[in-house]
Amino acid sequence: MKASDRMDLAELYKFDEIYWIPADRPNIPSEATFLPAETPASTFEEEISTPMAAVVEEKVSQAVQESPMISSGPGIQASLVEEVKEVEPTAPPVSPSLPQVTCRLVVVGKINPTEKERLQLVLSAAPVSLQPNDWQVLEPMDSFTLTELLEGTQAQIYVFLGDQIPAWKEQLPEGKISQIGNKAIYYFPRYISSLKDSEKPLKLAFWNSMKEIISNGK
Repeated sequence: MKASDRMDLAELYKFDEIYWIPADRPNIPSEATFLPAETPASTFEEEISTPMAAVVEEKVSQAVQESPMISSGPGIQASLVEEVKEVEPTAPPVSPSLPQVTCRLVVVGKINPTEKERLQLVLSAAPVSLQPNDWQVLEPMDSFTLTELLEGTQAQIYVFLGDQIPAWKEQLPEGKISQIGNKAIYYFPRYISSLKDSEKPLKLAFWNSMKEIISNGK
């Protein structure tokens, strides 16, 4: 044998399995040594899906935390109340009702108890002779025009005493008996209780006017 044909002993056993006797060789396919171990599909999917799910869940949690919270405080509630108010129809204003009148004569003015006592003495004297239930007192009301008051109440005679609504005074001839529609009107700019003894002509003027307006049945 030539020196070049000689093989080192270590080289001889480097691949010793190819020199085994067949009876002594392990019953393991030689290719098993070179094939990688198979990983079950379920294990592979679990290893893939689990990290991905954790990443997605973490991103969703961050997005929820970073989203601005919508306040439900009194500001929003107040705006909703205002919107409801705008939608609701506005009720028409309620018109004041005219006073109920069930007697023949109405005295219109700011009549205090003393003035009412003096009027009772004048109106109950003959020949006027009115009973307490034959007349009543109404205060001037600027929520009505003079025409609305006269047309909306049922008295026949209206005696206006003392201070009156300016718009009414323009239609009331001072110290004279007049007529508006079918109603008899008399305006005396003073209160009877304010007349002094020295103002006897004014007392007589009022007394004569009362006799005339009532006796004529106006």
